[in-house]
Amino acid sequence: MPPRPLAIVTSSPCSFLTYCIARSATTSSTTKDTIIICSTRGAFIRELLIDLHLPVADIPTDDTDEPLTDAQELILHTPIAALLATDTISIVYCPTIHHIRAYLSSLTSTHITALHARKHSEDANTTIIDDERQPYLAIHGLLPLHHLSTEWSAQGLSRTLASISDTATATSRTLMLSISADSRAFGIAAELPLINSRMMRKNTRQKGFYGGEGFEQEDGERQDLRFIGSVRDVLGRWCRVVEGAAVEGDVKRFGDRSSQEMLV
Repeated sequence: MPPRPLAIVTSSPCSFLTYCIARSATTSSTTKDTIIICSTRGAFIRELLIDLHLPVADIPTDDTDEPLTDAQELILHTPIAALLATDTISIVYCPTIHHIRAYLSSLTSTHITALHARKHSEDANTTIIDDERQPYLAIHGLLPLHHLSTEWSAQGLSRTLASISDTATATSRTLMLSISADSRAFGIAAELPLINSRMMRKNTRQKGFYGGEGFEQEDGERQDLRFIGSVRDVLGRWCRVVEGAAVEGDVKRFGDRSSQEMLV
């Protein structure tokens, strides 16, 4: 069984991806590691460029013979180039919750099919894979994806986390989530309503956790009764929440090598 899922709290998406790349470089498995990006490919690249303080205009093109600028040279030594070029990590873009849930379902089905095929193979051997050699399932941008939908609630996030955890267990993968340390809207300290907005709209009561606006008057001001805690509370039920600094030591073991070199 895979170890308990990790929710890695970091202020830099590049740090999380560099950790994923480093982990892939040190493990050996017949199954590829998988990183689910909860956005489109273009939005993901823009996010990394902003994190690296590089303008979008500096993305190197394939149809030019002009020498690369210093900024473009830097891009080629970042997680962007490594992730787009590696054969050891599968990158999947899921810009909506429906996409990610559909992909998780297909991932489980594919794994079950592969297991059945292996059992009928003459060369099938029963091998126990230790935790360090298990392929991982990493997810980046899960909270922003929920924040933009009606599923932004403890109920909706828990439902997705349950599905993800079941998939990781069923496919014998180590689950890792990237969680923003800085965002007040959808970071580790963000507040969550108990139930999703669709259920809120079904009831017109003015007060209460389970319907309506969910507000009450307090000293001349309205107090929001829907909020029950933080993202950390919900994640803590499913994952071991760790600060990014706790995993940086694993990356530092690789010295000054670039992301691409770690995957060669």
